[in-house]
Amino acid sequence: MVAQAVRQRKGFSGLRPVDHSRDMGQLAALMEEAFGGNLTRQGREALRELKIMSHFGPFLWLLDRISPEFHETFRGFVWVEEGRIVGNVNVGRVGPYSPRWLISNVAVRPDYQGQGIAHYLVQAAIDLAREHGGKWAILQVYADNAPACKLYQHLGFEQIAAVTELRLERVRPVAFAPAEGFVLRRRSYSKWREEYALALAATSKEAQWLNPLRAPDFMVGLDQRLSRWLSDLTTGHKELRLAVEEGDRFAATLTVQASRWRGEHSLELMVHPDYRGQLEEMLVTKALNILGSYPERGVAVSHPAEHQEAIEVLKRYGFIEKRTQVQMRRALSKGAGETRSTRARESSSLHLCTLAPMLRREVLCGNCYCVG
Repeated sequence: MVAQAVRQRKGFSGLRPVDHSRDMGQLAALMEEAFGGNLTRQGREALRELKIMSHFGPFLWLLDRISPEFHETFRGFVWVEEGRIVGNVNVGRVGPYSPRWLISNVAVRPDYQGQGIAHYLVQAAIDLAREHGGKWAILQVYADNAPACKLYQHLGFEQIAAVTELRLERVRPVAFAPAEGFVLRRRSYSKWREEYALALAATSKEAQWLNPLRAPDFMVGLDQRLSRWLSDLTTGHKELRLAVEEGDRFAATLTVQASRWRGEHSLELMVHPDYRGQLEEMLVTKALNILGSYPERGVAVSHPAEHQEAIEVLKRYGFIEKRTQVQMRRALSKGAGETRSTRARESSSLHLCTLAPMLRREVLCGNCYCVG
């Protein structure tokens, strides 16, 4: 059972629910200590907001009681030693009425690690989700965080997907390496059905369970195209879309996001399982050829870890593997199941994290780095 709330007092040690009216300051300090070197830009912005919010204790107490969204965003537990917060976990539904619960921001101060505190925190989050009818608990962790991975496996979590992040510091001239028998052509927006079919084939069932693919996400209307064109015009960005067609289907796609003024370049590639090992070098060298005509900037890639053929080609052309983020899940009830519509709603909710940092606790840190 989840520990009941107790009054914080000098000398108290143990688990209790987060008290938004007085914990924000200590939580901000703990998050900065635990995650400071790994936060994304959105995470850093969220941390700054958390620090600002710590000055509005009574208002936060009221907000927690009148705003379900606020309560859901910051719900969690802390571990206290002698009145000082030394551990934290956040837990909440992935979306309204969702049977999935996200566990995030698991952190324990270095001098308190190795004492089982993280185990108690995560177990409390699991118990809370189960008590509220949750069917699944999900979380993210970096693959090189061995203590955290071991803890989650011990608590019954299994890996369902992984994404590897790579980066090229500077684009250097490379020769285009064509693939015999294949042609890379411009990809029209009207070919969204072929792109959707490729995504379904190239994405594992487990990854689709986590983020369901929906046909409307691949349809780009005239209004969206105009909006993108205006945005690219004002920001100096340009999107280039290419594809390899085989008969009436796509064998592979390449999307390059180039930046003229500021920010880094990025690229995405997708290869049908039937053609893996044949097209990756053509796609990567084409992308680097395109970016060679733009200012020298870094290039970022996030790619499914299971597609090792692509990752090896990227490394061959100078990309450095930064880290691999693993998604894990744990069933909270027997026969945990969901409808297609439920999964679709959750997918939309997960995508909100890129739009509103403080709406989703995983934006601050969707991973669990420090355990103890």
